[in-house]
Amino acid sequence: MNDLKTLRSKVLLCNACPLRAGAKNVVFGEGNPHARVMFIGEAPGQSEDDLGRPFVGRAGKLLDAVLEEVGLSRQEVFIANIAKCRPPQNRLPEPLEVSACLPHLKAQMRIISPKFVVLLGALSSQTLVDPSLRVTRDRGKWFEKDGIHYLVTFHPAAVLRDELGKRKLVVSDMKSLKARLDQLCQERGL
Repeated sequence: MNDLKTLRSKVLLCNACPLRAGAKNVVFGEGNPHARVMFIGEAPGQSEDDLGRPFVGRAGKLLDAVLEEVGLSRQEVFIANIAKCRPPQNRLPEPLEVSACLPHLKAQMRIISPKFVVLLGALSSQTLVDPSLRVTRDRGKWFEKDGIHYLVTFHPAAVLRDELGKRKLVVSDMKSLKARLDQLCQERGL
């Protein structure tokens, strides 16, 4: 599978875990297929399941606003989730469900080949970098693994529950991302 279109077709047919049976849509992910930055959340919510697109509800609107605030846009990045189908009652995906979806996400990452991955919340941070990571402790920190630089930050849904306290921290994290992205572009003459 050398392209996102082929991978998407495969993912749409996936029934490796029980989540697909209860989902209206598979939320594959969307954005720039050549993005230098990927954002990875946990799982689709109700709005995402309804529309088949990631981060389109209140959390998505907040993410868009924060990106805009630091001079980035959805068109420049690729946005996906650990799980491609909505878990019941918006619970976190269970380990079996994560295991079923992870090969799809890793294939997306191989195809897109981002330089930076922003991990939105504990599940993506623990799944892709280190099971011992804690967002409250490790937020704003960068981790390097397999040539990719990962930034841990709060999930936008968590920010919505404590907007005054966490929004400034997430904006600070996105400014750190933007600075690294600008530096990469400058080094490569882009």
